[in-house]
Amino acid sequence: MSEILLAKRPKVSSNPQPQETLLGHSQNVVESFECLFGNEAKPTRFSEQWLRFFELGEIEKFFVNGLAACALHDIGKANSGFQDAVKGAFDAQVIRHEHLSGLLLWLPEIKQWLASIHALDFEILVSSIIGHHLRVKPENFANKLTPDRNRFQLFLNGIDELFEYLTSKLQTDSTPEKCTEECWSFREGNGAFYLWDLREEIKKAMYRFKRKLDDDDSRYRLLLAVRAGLIEADGAGSGLVREGKNIQDWIEEAFHKDLILDGSAVQDKVITPRVAYIQKRNPDLPFKWKTWQEDAGKLSERALLLAPCGSGKTLAAWHWIKARASERPVARVIFLYPTRGTANEGFRDYVGWAPETDAALIHATAAYELVDMFENPEDERHGKDYTTEDRLFALSFWQRRIFSATVDQFLGFMQHSYRSTCLLPLLADSVVVIDEIHSFDTSLFSALKKFLKNFDVPVLCMTASLPAKRSEDMQECGLEIFPKDTKQFAKFQAAAEMPRYAVKKIVDNKEARVIALDAFKAGKRVLWVVNTVERCQNLARELNALCYHSRFKLKDRNLQHKEVVSVFQQEDDRAIAITTQVCEMSLDLDADVLITESTPITSLIQRMGRCNRKAKPGSKKIGKVYVYQPEDIKPYREEELEGSAEFLQKLDGKTVSQARLQELLDELGPGEVEVERYSAFLDSGPWAQARDESLRDIEEFTIQAVLDSDIDTYLKAPTNCKQGFIVPVPRKFAERDSRLPRWLALANSRHYQSKYGFLKTPVEE
Repeated sequence: MSEILLAKRPKVSSNPQPQETLLGHSQNVVESFECLFGNEAKPTRFSEQWLRFFELGEIEKFFVNGLAACALHDIGKANSGFQDAVKGAFDAQVIRHEHLSGLLLWLPEIKQWLASIHALDFEILVSSIIGHHLRVKPENFANKLTPDRNRFQLFLNGIDELFEYLTSKLQTDSTPEKCTEECWSFREGNGAFYLWDLREEIKKAMYRFKRKLDDDDSRYRLLLAVRAGLIEADGAGSGLVREGKNIQDWIEEAFHKDLILDGSAVQDKVITPRVAYIQKRNPDLPFKWKTWQEDAGKLSERALLLAPCGSGKTLAAWHWIKARASERPVARVIFLYPTRGTANEGFRDYVGWAPETDAALIHATAAYELVDMFENPEDERHGKDYTTEDRLFALSFWQRRIFSATVDQFLGFMQHSYRSTCLLPLLADSVVVIDEIHSFDTSLFSALKKFLKNFDVPVLCMTASLPAKRSEDMQECGLEIFPKDTKQFAKFQAAAEMPRYAVKKIVDNKEARVIALDAFKAGKRVLWVVNTVERCQNLARELNALCYHSRFKLKDRNLQHKEVVSVFQQEDDRAIAITTQVCEMSLDLDADVLITESTPITSLIQRMGRCNRKAKPGSKKIGKVYVYQPEDIKPYREEELEGSAEFLQKLDGKTVSQARLQELLDELGPGEVEVERYSAFLDSGPWAQARDESLRDIEEFTIQAVLDSDIDTYLKAPTNCKQGFIVPVPRKFAERDSRLPRWLALANSRHYQSKYGFLKTPVEE
């Protein structure tokens, strides 16, 4: 009897379960693929949306290549190194199994057989398989993993078993010739098959394949769809079975056609309860849709909504969503935000009104945020459980319908983020709203443009202001600008043209101190925004003011967030809050006085949106805005500040409206062409390497850490509570600790105060 080959480490080594074996796991992945996509004769509704998303019409090729990739994706696990490793041997693997899968398929006798199968694209098949773990690029393809190991043995019976399985699934008459190369080596001689030449042959072939793909868009899209489809099926075939789920039942429930969202479902699940809540908070003011909000529903599938801060653009977005779902029902509604704070607010204000089985919040700390988000017993959502099954990771969201998430969670697939790739089935059959796009850095904005140009899904982008060049870019991506002319909406125009801010340049932070204290004594709410955490902390300590920035433990940051928001929502309260640029989007504030260091134009406009936010036309209320030049421009670069000085000069001493701010932004904002950045998903051709590029322009000055005083509590805490102890600290203050995962460091608690966050000097000093 031949040895049982494994695909996973068995829970009971003496009795592997079918799903832990190589053949059993491969069958589960094929089953997941068929449950997701169906087959050529009977495609699922989801497969139709998947092919539409990738703008593909080649149904037969997708099914044949996808099924073959699922059947053969782990064939490289039939080697002695992998089998020893999965049984617990340390450093046993000589080569990555998916890379070996590609080498095996490239053997002449196997390659010839696969190439003869109708509708099978051999190069797409190999590229999909070697890249399905998103760990392959020319420099690392089929490299040796262990310095002192050169040889490994193939288990030919297991390989033949998978080929026979594929033959039965595709119902082909032919079978490949038996593989005879049983012993493989990275070193020539000793009677083993020397794999170096085969590896170099494949690398050269993949370079040629890349050039072919550049000239054949439909073939390139087929590769993207097949490789992503394999990743989805492999994730489901592994995760669902591991957690004891029935693949067919679970996937059918996640993608069932009866759970599709039409316009009435969007109205019932989100809009109606949100409007009822607004009405409850303002019982003397009957809720009424604004004309421009209703007209937003008449926009096309691709649109850009430009609306002033506090004007109600999110409600307009939901009106647009309802209209899109009425025209073409979708499986998901997805709201994407630039920060975790804004995603939290989007969930709290809108998505959280959907049934708990439908609503989801997705970002790095979502599980922790959800613990007490609706802690007020008077909130109708109090006691509801919006959490998902941790062990299913991204798959746990497949059965949810309405999402508030950070943009990285869904667009991260553009740089081969594995988690984001596993969320693609949701994105492919959705209607998407992307908020605050003015805040996107060059890299993230480039990813947005490439997403819009290459994938078919309804998208509404939103912001209060946008440089003219970026507006042009959005139009080139097919977005309809709304409103084209504010004059068509009288109230919209009145809000935009209403005098809102009295702007004045001041000399420095010494003058700013006098202004802040005088305003505080006069009973005003003062928001002071600086550009670095250290200056924020120093000012807050000096003035005994509220302090808010990113360098808090999450549980303390949430407390600071609530306190700042609470104080600034009470018109009769006086306060001074010192914050960094995190306030630009994360805080729903209405300050009487704004003091700020100079910034890029879009950031300054956004900060001004935190001042006199609730003013109405005719109220004659004016917010005071004071701007000064800091001692240094960090964290900004010179090019980011282009036009800022002239912008401020034209505002100095003036009382201005938001419409005037947009006019000056168009005139003085960045006008240079933003070169499109590299997108691994779209630009790497046959290769697929995660984490080579970031979705954002990131300079990692901080690292996630746990304070030494918290480490014992952190280690004992439930999973969804651990995030509350994590604090970003400057790298020089972080130390490695064997008790913590590699991404997490240890920091000295002497540098931390709950009121001010992590300080560069010990608290005693």
